Amino acid sequence: MAEEAPVGKETRTNEIWFRGLYMLLFLVIHGLVKAIVVAMAVVQFIFAAATGEPNRPLRRFGQGLSTYLYETTQFLTFNSERKPFPFDEWRNEPPREETMRPPAEQG
Repeated sequence: MAEEAPVGKETRTNEIWFRGLYMLLFLVIHGLVKAIVVAMAVVQFIFAAATGEPNRPLRRFGQGLSTYLYETTQFLTFNSERKPFPFDEWRNEPPREETMRPPAEQG
């Protein structure tokens, strides 16, 4: 008879594979958002050159994109278990310190 794997280990293995699928999704989204940021930066530059100051709604949108890229990077690098938008709310403000994990202590 074949020995069965403990239930806890099998569940953890399934969680890792599901996370991998989410990671693939967020890698694609991350690349698309970076392209949007580049396009928005060009438009913002043109706007600032023409008017003498940056466009406020574009700045706010840019902050949201920047925060989103940070959140997706945190998820992709296993620094956060929270899945970013569309699985969580969209944030326009910079990340707060308490949402970040503290660096590991070095011995």
